[in-house]
Amino acid sequence: MDEQQFKQLSDKMDIIIKLLVLNGVGGKQLRDQVLILSSFGFQPRQIADMLGKTPNHIRVLLHELRREKSPQQSEEISKESQIDQTRGESNA
Repeated sequence: MDEQQFKQLSDKMDIIIKLLVLNGVGGKQLRDQVLILSSFGFQPRQIADMLGKTPNHIRVLLHELRREKSPQQSEEISKESQIDQTRGESNA
């Protein structure tokens, strides 16, 4: 396989991947789409290309999602800690 054939094959594979991804995240809100694609390991530039957005827009969304996730995790940890304390008192 020469370099031109490899390039053509690679381009076609990129299109197939993009179509599969769009099928998987279609109908969801942009924030959910970005979160899903990021969790699959796609980089902001790749996500932006798939969703027709700018890489900067995707980076900003990812930053906001991470920032929003932190307080939620804190609340969950706090609730779990309260449950553990309650269980500890009832076992004593």
